[in-house]
Amino acid sequence: MITRNAHDLALVTAVAVTGALFIPPVGAGEPKPKKLLETYLKAKKDADRETAWAAVLAAPTLAADEIPKLRDLAVRLVRKRGRRIGSGREEWFDEDKDGWQGLYLTSGKGKKGLALGLHGGGAGSGDAGSASSSFGGPISSLGFRGVFPEVLRKTEYGWTDPPETERWIIEELLPAAIRTWKVDPNRVYVTGHSMGGYGTWTYASIHADRFAGGAAFAGAPTIFWEQGQKDKRADAVVEGYLPNLYNLPLFVYQSLDDRNVPPAANVFACGRLKELHASDPAGWEFVYEEVNGRGHAFPEKGVKPGLEWMAEHARNPRPTKIHWQPVREWKKRFYWLYWETPWLLSEVVASVDRERNTIDITVSTPRSMTPQRTESERESFVSTLRVSLDERLVDMTREVVVTLDGVERFRGVPQASLATLIRTAEQREDPEYVFAFEATMGAAPPAGDSGE
Repeated sequence: MITRNAHDLALVTAVAVTGALFIPPVGAGEPKPKKLLETYLKAKKDADRETAWAAVLAAPTLAADEIPKLRDLAVRLVRKRGRRIGSGREEWFDEDKDGWQGLYLTSGKGKKGLALGLHGGGAGSGDAGSASSSFGGPISSLGFRGVFPEVLRKTEYGWTDPPETERWIIEELLPAAIRTWKVDPNRVYVTGHSMGGYGTWTYASIHADRFAGGAAFAGAPTIFWEQGQKDKRADAVVEGYLPNLYNLPLFVYQSLDDRNVPPAANVFACGRLKELHASDPAGWEFVYEEVNGRGHAFPEKGVKPGLEWMAEHARNPRPTKIHWQPVREWKKRFYWLYWETPWLLSEVVASVDRERNTIDITVSTPRSMTPQRTESERESFVSTLRVSLDERLVDMTREVVVTLDGVERFRGVPQASLATLIRTAEQREDPEYVFAFEATMGAAPPAGDSGE
């Protein structure tokens, strides 16, 4: 990343986030946006990048018809800088330094999609080969590629412990597979068995905006149990799971005689999903397959039926309603929301009304919040929330209004910024999450002022 002093950083943020700073018209001899974008993203030296970025910041507002091609070009150039995935059996990190950490296997040659397959295991056990052998054939039969990583440490909850495993898979390995195989980012899935089923529940919910669907076999989400009733009576599903699954279809398989993963967790979690879906049929699509007599084994008909159901779905990167309960400080984007300082364990509900051209947001206080939390501390979190906008979400030629907890926090006709487009391309290199404008919440209105 380029280092800048506080004054320059403030200028960068003001322009890149709002895209609304007035810039004098560019003369006929000035570089066009395409040239500015290419110069910045192709620069190899820090000094050249800083010079190019200054020119990007000074660029005028983008015209609507310029944005689609610039968006695609930005993603292509960012992807060119990224690492490619290997094939067969490969290691991501340096073998001499880490002793085969970052091992992963791949399968298939199809172009219809990509499935991330997570192995089972626990403390001291588990390997990528088990997932590859169980899921590789069925995944290939769907016309998909498969990538099967091995946890960095073989712990009881290896897909999230240590946290470096999750970040490596989500932020490095998965993008590299999409980049290498030119996979449609709207056709990326996650599946796994046992501990891999736990990983599927976890990744599919926390990172629902990256996946089109999930299939969890004999693995469950983390549960809060009633005192002295572990694996018997559930109190609640741990934060970060259920709200985030609003737009992510999930297949869940459980045998009632499974001693490794007792059924109480999935019975309770899927019961809550059923209630949530009944309360809002537009969200929380899932299938729960409950059997008896299979123990910890795979379904009698194998994994393919579950994977087929999963594969019927494509990601919708522009849902008109989002539920987000952030549980990772480093997880800053969720669909078309970007939160620089996520308020962990809070719950955001954001809805688009295309007819009114409005986005209405509510932020619920975390249930563990203490009475000592002040309104100004709350504001320090919610004021860093941004709404990413483009023509695929709202009418960019009309005035857009954003409300937060019923109070207007933004109103205006969006002014598309080249800097914002480049910044969001670098954040995710996903064409569906490249935006030319982001509305900030701005300062909270004075007490008693409705903001209207």
